[in-house]
Amino acid sequence: MSVRFTWLRPGGWGRLGVVVAVGILFATPMLWSLGAFGEGDDAIRRALIFLFAGMWFGVGVGYSIGWALHGFILRSRDHDEDEESGHASRPAAPSRPAPHPPGRPGH
Repeated sequence: MSVRFTWLRPGGWGRLGVVVAVGILFATPMLWSLGAFGEGDDAIRRALIFLFAGMWFGVGVGYSIGWALHGFILRSRDHDEDEESGHASRPAAPSRPAPHPPGRPGH
């Protein structure tokens, strides 16, 4: 039995970035209530900066990793399949039969 570790598909990285952004969305009020951003009006400003920067960072990094790894993952997958099968190229698909028999001359 062979086990192979695979990276997330490009859409999966984007979803992971959205999950990070939602996590930041829920973590910010909890951190603010614990006083992690300080006291007074500056605490609200720091919390909002943390919120928007964290959401932007999560979504941006998620989508950019998916975009950056997309070409590499496809090439490495094709390369691994070629090594396992021992063939340098895939066999050609068989030709399809004609949809109707050829007409006879004179009819």
